[in-house]
Amino acid sequence: MPDNRDDNAPRREDGDDASERRDGGAGKPQGRGKKVRVDLRKNRGKLRRDKAEWTRRLRGGDVSAEDLALRESVRRKGDLSRKRTIIVHDEPQVGPDDHVGVVTAVRGLFVEVEADGRLWACTVRRLLRTRLIEARSPITVGDRVRIRPVAVGEVLGVQVSGETLLPEGIVEEVSPRATTLLRHYERRAHLIAANVDQCVIVVAADEPPLRPHLIDRYLVAIHHGHMRPIICINKADLDADGHAAEVVERYRGLSYCALLTSTVDGRGIDALREVIAGQTSAFVGPSGVGKSSLLNAIEPGFDLRVGTLTDLRRGKHTTTTARLLKWSFGGYVVDTPGVRQFDPASVGKEELEAYFIEFRDLVSQCKFPDCSHRHEGQCAVRTAVDDGRITLERYESYCKMYEECAERKGY
Repeated sequence: MPDNRDDNAPRREDGDDASERRDGGAGKPQGRGKKVRVDLRKNRGKLRRDKAEWTRRLRGGDVSAEDLALRESVRRKGDLSRKRTIIVHDEPQVGPDDHVGVVTAVRGLFVEVEADGRLWACTVRRLLRTRLIEARSPITVGDRVRIRPVAVGEVLGVQVSGETLLPEGIVEEVSPRATTLLRHYERRAHLIAANVDQCVIVVAADEPPLRPHLIDRYLVAIHHGHMRPIICINKADLDADGHAAEVVERYRGLSYCALLTSTVDGRGIDALREVIAGQTSAFVGPSGVGKSSLLNAIEPGFDLRVGTLTDLRRGKHTTTTARLLKWSFGGYVVDTPGVRQFDPASVGKEELEAYFIEFRDLVSQCKFPDCSHRHEGQCAVRTAVDDGRITLERYESYCKMYEECAERKGY
């Protein structure tokens, strides 16, 4: 067939012609993207085969039951059949009306996003939820996201308590996270906060009792998430025997920033305010230690609700939703709900030693390169424990977490 095209006209690649045809000849051509296999959401339990029923049918003269052992299913049972194919674009297709913002709160099916000086009530694109379904929550406070405003007439109502609520936008993309705070909860990794500079571990000197082992658990998760840890022992006015002060000195000896605070007499509030100024911090810790009271003492304008230990005995948490708040003196804070237990997620037993900073210089001195520092001979870490260079409390925390990581497959 003769070529009737003008030789002087600029030539275009076939892919560009096809892309332009798909785009209707207007705007930027849309790329094909690449195919990615992702896991399906498991929404059904495993069916049980009633083998006793087969036996009863065979003994009753049902000839068809004999064929069960000879039949072969044509349905694939490998890993490929348990996945679905989605199209992922290497370069996100950004619309002209899209906005980039930060997630300030997650409230059930809605997320609040601060973008362009206002708050947007958004839902999450279903495909995005599917790709991130392994996490307990695909989006968390601190995430940087791209949202698309809901078009006029677009039906995207969400049923909440029998009422249909209309979102203002849809979260189309979550940017890669610089830092993450994860915990293991109900066989999943629960993402608590993202893109924060430092985490303030808030515990109480008493009521509830001080548990240094819990501090060590938070330290491992914070180091793993590439954030700076700050240890804050609140309710210092209840430290009658000086145990909390000893714990603070112990962590200061490991070069950690450790503070004693009290909202009753104002102890340590100014020092804490100085540490968090100009930074994005997350306040984490168990319930009842006074995180909300501390935030109110640092920034009275927050006026956060403060609970009591009586509320905890009734199973009620004062803070139920993580929120991103802005300090008047510069910086942001993520106020997280209290938790009753904290297990670091995605930490393998082999890497646990790296998150105990007093172990780092001693690991290379152990006789065995794969030393677990628990029962091997000529272990430099155990020798340091015997010599008093490593406290017994910290070493016991390591051993307990090592056993948990070894039992939990995949972490």
